[in-house]
Amino acid sequence: MLEGKKIMVVEDEALLALDLAMTMEDLGAAVIGPCYRLGTALELVQQMKVDGAILDVDLNGETVFPLARYLDEQGVPFVFHTGRADPASLLEAFARARICTKPSTPERIATCLAEALADADTDPGSDNENYAPAYAQDGSSGSSQQA
Repeated sequence: MLEGKKIMVVEDEALLALDLAMTMEDLGAAVIGPCYRLGTALELVQQMKVDGAILDVDLNGETVFPLARYLDEQGVPFVFHTGRADPASLLEAFARARICTKPSTPERIATCLAEALADADTDPGSDNENYAPAYAQDGSSGSSQQA
């Protein structure tokens, strides 16, 4: 599903970050991170090629939005993994983002990310009229729900 992809994991909860990283590796991805701080993630993303990212919105009181804007400008697909932010407002600011609300299983997050990567591979342009930003509210499997 994520074979050969370079995936950045940005999450301030250490156990969750490690669980996400291990799941990505189990699916064949090369993990960049996990990054627990925004500054570290911004430095790494400017030094390394990233194919996709999993972003916790709140990193110890700091929002991940500067990194999300950078990734969006670079055309890098990403998933917001959050328990606090409003999905509708996130999609207003980041129309191509995917959102998995906490709690979600690492496998569910991986599925959301794989869908985002597939959409980006299908049409990397920002004017893809078939692109359906989505979010998942639970850890169930299956397609993401359109917001």
